[in-house]
Amino acid sequence: MKKFLLLAAVVAAAFAGNAQDLQLTKAWQTTAPALANTRQGIALDGKFIINNKVAGTLTAYDANGATAFGVTEATASFPAIAKDQAGNIIVRVDNNWPGSFKADTILFKIFPAGGGDPIAVEGNLFADFGTENGRMDYLGTAEGNLLEEGAINLVTGNSTGVLRVPFIEGEIDVDHIALIPIDGVTNFKNTGAYVSAWEAADGTTHYLLHWRGIVPYDMTLNEDGDLFTATAINTVSRGNLSGYKCFARDGKNYIAYSLKPADRDYGDGFAIMEIGGEAPVFQVEDTGLDLNNGGICVQWLDVDGDCLYQYAGANYIACYQFAGSVAPEHTYAVCGAPAALFGMTSDWAPAEAPEMTLTDDGIYVWTSEPTNLNAGAVEFKVVQDHAWDVAYPVNNYYIPVPADGEYTLFVTYNPETNEVNAQLEGAPLVIEGGLYVTGTLNGWSQDPELCIPFEEIEEGTFEAKVDFNRKDAEDGQGNQFKIIYPYDGGIMWFGGIDEAGIGYYLITDDLLSTPTALIDGANFKMENDGVYIIRVTSAPTPSISPKSITAPFQVEFIYYAPTAIESISTEKADNTWYNMQGVKFNGKPSVPGIYINGGKKVIVR
Repeated sequence: MKKFLLLAAVVAAAFAGNAQDLQLTKAWQTTAPALANTRQGIALDGKFIINNKVAGTLTAYDANGATAFGVTEATASFPAIAKDQAGNIIVRVDNNWPGSFKADTILFKIFPAGGGDPIAVEGNLFADFGTENGRMDYLGTAEGNLLEEGAINLVTGNSTGVLRVPFIEGEIDVDHIALIPIDGVTNFKNTGAYVSAWEAADGTTHYLLHWRGIVPYDMTLNEDGDLFTATAINTVSRGNLSGYKCFARDGKNYIAYSLKPADRDYGDGFAIMEIGGEAPVFQVEDTGLDLNNGGICVQWLDVDGDCLYQYAGANYIACYQFAGSVAPEHTYAVCGAPAALFGMTSDWAPAEAPEMTLTDDGIYVWTSEPTNLNAGAVEFKVVQDHAWDVAYPVNNYYIPVPADGEYTLFVTYNPETNEVNAQLEGAPLVIEGGLYVTGTLNGWSQDPELCIPFEEIEEGTFEAKVDFNRKDAEDGQGNQFKIIYPYDGGIMWFGGIDEAGIGYYLITDDLLSTPTALIDGANFKMENDGVYIIRVTSAPTPSISPKSITAPFQVEFIYYAPTAIESISTEKADNTWYNMQGVKFNGKPSVPGIYINGGKKVIVR
């Protein structure tokens, strides 16, 4: 009998959990410096960095308090501070703050990410834009990497657009400074306005335009680089403070902003909304502080990595961690047999079992190294804290190993439902004999002579023609069947399951031409009598449940004809041929398939 080589599953099943709501937990809080010499700050590498414009210093704050970050000449001042998207720190140096820029002087210093001496940036930004030379209190996040290629986007009290200042290798690209108009905002002349570049969830660069007390705007720059388009961002219960931040997380775009207290405009509460959403997805309530300190009105919010940082004026600096970044309460590991697959020295040794990794959607995952296994089975449990006190599933997760070869095991665990899923991919499975249909149509015979055989119509694709006529059978069983093949001296049976995972898989007219994964242990059932073409393709399918065999193929029901009306013929002398959509052919088709010839359906092989 002919041998068929059907490929075993070679890709892991895609496992996904329900995405968690956006949640943050306060990690630490420390006292902030006096407000007289500071205005804004930036989050970077687990710290919040603030300038001292009189002393010309930078100070970094974390859970342990304040530490000196960088010092420059005592005569210099750092009026405003920002960063670019590469983590370089930018400070505005000229000491005319909060007035206008001076001409032909050191404008900025750039502190390289990772350390090193600051780089002085000289120039005259307003040589060609005299009317733009107005007061500017803040810097927003610069785009790109100013030490390679990037840009600072500036707005002042006299702005008629965004002054876009490109940088190349730490120097201003003076030939390409441009004043870019904004479409969608009628009044953006404000001394406290700033533009911050940020990367949206789709990977494109967006720009946040904001100033105290005014609605924030999400801006994009056109392909020609000569027009910003601005769209107002809905922010429910917006307060009147500066320091908003846009960011992307888990495929969504968010804005963090100050909340308006019930009795005033300048409290220390803040909220996070999804851009385009209708309500905050997270908020911290006002504590009663009034941040209108001498009219400064500052609460700066910044996001770096897995943390959001809050600078509440002269009062405090706080760090909040996003859910999923906080260390989990328990560890989970995969423990089973054979030991080599799990990187252990002995079977079922939880103390040395490999730990799983927690993903952003709250699901734990683990992948084995490719391992040579003998035919047999893999069994395992997911154990909590390297002990047997808590382990899932209750019965061992069991996956057959059909043949000797190299395999990789993929495992996921959902701590909310305790559901374990797994996929074993590896060696090809050689099947002795052919594929057959058996069932109520032949009394569930295992004799190939009494079963309906599949024929290989092309490499890896098999078809069988089956005439089902037991819909109203007196025994009530109807047209139930499975696909079988002889293997290793026995028979492997493949069928289908319903949505509840039990019973049979009911094939109705609306399910025809729908690929169906095969599973061991349940029946298919054809709802209607008729002649069907069943196509089997050697495509990998995932393991569906413990104790099930991973079938190396899929089944598709591609044709239905009521038995009472007609039967299928394989020959017809009439030379008028149509496809199943009624399109006429000039002669007999040469491509294998099902056609209409002489008023009957005909198989061309």
